[in-house]
Amino acid sequence: MKKAVWVLLMLSLCLPSAYAVQEELLDRVVAVVNDEVITQAELDAFLRPLYEEYSQQYSGDELVKVVQEARQKLLNQLIEDKIVYQEAVKQGIEVSDLEIDKELQDFKKRLDKPDELELMLEKEGMTLKEMREKLRKQAMVRQLHDREVRAKVIVSPMEVENFYKENTDKFVVKERVKVRSLTIKKSEDARTKGIPDEKARKKIARLQQKLLEGQDFERMVQGYSEDARSKQGGLGEWIERGGMIESVDEVLFKTPTGQLTGIVETPIGYHIFRVEEKEAAKTRTLEESREQIMGYLFQQKSNVRFREWMQELKRTAYISIR
Repeated sequence: MKKAVWVLLMLSLCLPSAYAVQEELLDRVVAVVNDEVITQAELDAFLRPLYEEYSQQYSGDELVKVVQEARQKLLNQLIEDKIVYQEAVKQGIEVSDLEIDKELQDFKKRLDKPDELELMLEKEGMTLKEMREKLRKQAMVRQLHDREVRAKVIVSPMEVENFYKENTDKFVVKERVKVRSLTIKKSEDARTKGIPDEKARKKIARLQQKLLEGQDFERMVQGYSEDARSKQGGLGEWIERGGMIESVDEVLFKTPTGQLTGIVETPIGYHIFRVEEKEAAKTRTLEESREQIMGYLFQQKSNVRFREWMQELKRTAYISIR
């Protein structure tokens, strides 16, 4: 499972493990939200993985500062999570077991190894029952959010048109190209020192010769390429002019569609590209941009509505930060 997915789940609607519940009696309370508490251990459980990540990027006073900022944001998030969940309970929102079954199946689909869910949960100190309860709470909160936020946000056609007229520059699309790539990486020593790698260069030269003799490019990529896209035949996303290092950018945009480039050296290794598609620079029309603008304005208004709604909930809630 991708790390971000797990972190998002863990940071939503805190549900302490059985161990954490046992510790709670001895643990320091950092906040009280109506009749529920947030403990230091509960907060630390979410802060720890962020600390491990930040400690690889920062040190000294800077590390202390970013961790303190993260702690404050996490505590505020936990407080708001509890307030919203309490409101969902108050409004009588219910989620059936069938809905939770579906939520669980959807969650498992996002895992690299779905069959190992329970083992993964065990490592995190969580049971499947606790996981289902977490998903139930999340579903309740989503229903309440839809009712109190999304259902009360409207974006009019006039707002979309005005945004387009006032921000035409945002809809300029640069010239772009889509390519397949065959990559032979330089050795770690060559990459670190920023020097050529004769062995890698000779290898890709041999592959280039096979291509010139008529070998299928996609099969060659799948068989020999050393980048993450090799299994997909080397096909990448659209690349805008200026989006690659200058030497690569120049080659890609001067190569005709359907043609191969020569061998291109980069700090990573040696590459042969085939240009699949090209699009000239243009300004997207209002109709082409309408859905994107609608989504952007809807999200903006939703954020404003959520903050207003949260302030309403907080005004009637008992919140004590210790």
